[in-house]
Amino acid sequence: MSRLVSVLFSAELNKALTKRGIKILTNTSLKSVERGDAQVVASVAGTDGKEQKLTAERMLVGIGWQAKNNKGIGLEELGVEMDQRGFIKVSNMMQTNVDGVYAIGDCTTSTPWLAHKASAEGILVAEFIGGHHPPAIDYGKVVGCYYCNPEVASVGMTEAKARERGYDVKVGKFPLSANGKASILGQRNGFVKVVAEKKYDEVLGIHIIGPHATELIAEGGLALSHEATAESLMRTIHAHPTLYEALGEAEHAAAEGAAIHI
Repeated sequence: MSRLVSVLFSAELNKALTKRGIKILTNTSLKSVERGDAQVVASVAGTDGKEQKLTAERMLVGIGWQAKNNKGIGLEELGVEMDQRGFIKVSNMMQTNVDGVYAIGDCTTSTPWLAHKASAEGILVAEFIGGHHPPAIDYGKVVGCYYCNPEVASVGMTEAKARERGYDVKVGKFPLSANGKASILGQRNGFVKVVAEKKYDEVLGIHIIGPHATELIAEGGLALSHEATAESLMRTIHAHPTLYEALGEAEHAAAEGAAIHI
């Protein structure tokens, strides 16, 4: 999860996971791992330097990406340029510095590293090679989905990032505890947050934590790609009872200063 998204949702996600009995350690580093026949023992230490042992049947390590698969496949011989980490440098049309050689997805310096983004890059390259003139991908409008429970999904700028970039920001937020469908599902944790700028009302970001967030974020992706305003989204009639109408409530809060059903 990106730093900006994790800051936005960490408290809500922490609360939900803790309720399920999951222990979360922050500001903690992994010191060593001992692998046995039936268990794994990890030694971790906090910022105070004190170490503790954690024992489990299995251990999942997620520490980022490496560009190991780019080596030894002939790129060096062709003269394809890579950065210091080994990722392939590309233009906004996914061209390398070698004529006729393109690269897409996780092996490149383009971000974020997501499957749907890589697929879009592949389509872009095919169109470009075919003589069409497709627009370059706007990586600031690529949806990010996190398949935890509750789900997390985000597109565009967070409130903090928008303010950092100089936007005069207004925000609409709606809790799923006030959504009827969430109550029906028994999954009332989470919220929808809409970030828009005040002058032109353009939506800058939509962020969701809760049930089916990875499906609901589609409205956010469409909103940003079409430069929608908070008011235009608010005036879109959202079906009831659905989780989807929580977006309409948050959009109403962004456009008019308050949601209706809370």
